[in-house]
Amino acid sequence: MNDTEFIKKFVNSLEIEKNRYSCLIIALTDSRLITARNNETCKFDNNFLENKNSFLNPYSFIGIINYLLILDMIGEIFTKRSSENKIQKALKQYCPFINDKDINTIVALRNSLAHNYGLINIPDNPKHYLTQRHKFCLINSESADLIVYPPMPWDGIDKSDDSFTIVGLEKLIELVESVYQSLKQEIEGNPLKNLFLVNGVEELKARFTIKY
Repeated sequence: MNDTEFIKKFVNSLEIEKNRYSCLIIALTDSRLITARNNETCKFDNNFLENKNSFLNPYSFIGIINYLLILDMIGEIFTKRSSENKIQKALKQYCPFINDKDINTIVALRNSLAHNYGLINIPDNPKHYLTQRHKFCLINSESADLIVYPPMPWDGIDKSDDSFTIVGLEKLIELVESVYQSLKQEIEGNPLKNLFLVNGVEELKARFTIKY
């Protein structure tokens, strides 16, 4: 298998070669399973959770974290080196219609969930203090907007409902799925052009695949 074929398989298939599996597809499959989405259609399918002994919860934080970590992975592998956060790079390259404010907010949500398993983000870096400081409220509704901001930026103290940054989970998941679809299209055109790991396919194999 040459490098071009390997990259295409990494983005499209669970098993790349005998006993070697793509971490990207593992993460995507797990994200869909945890959030009760059909792995083929990517649409919400509550039938996945009908087993009374199932521990799955489509609104669990872990499902949302998984989707956000997929953005991290795509930003690490398939975007140029820069000082920007990996999620920022992934969204700017594969989702050009989203604005910087929303991108910074998604980064803040990722940090609050991944670091604290909670919905408060107060960054340590003064550079990001105003753009990534949020008190989040997650909404599980197809009609909810991706992000709705409070009338005034949260001051880090206010406990009222008026200070929430509201995130629509359905729109957020659809956003990540659209980034993945855009990646697939670009990789189909020229896989080697889009791989930005310093050590190329060998680094991809070593860091982002699993053998078992």
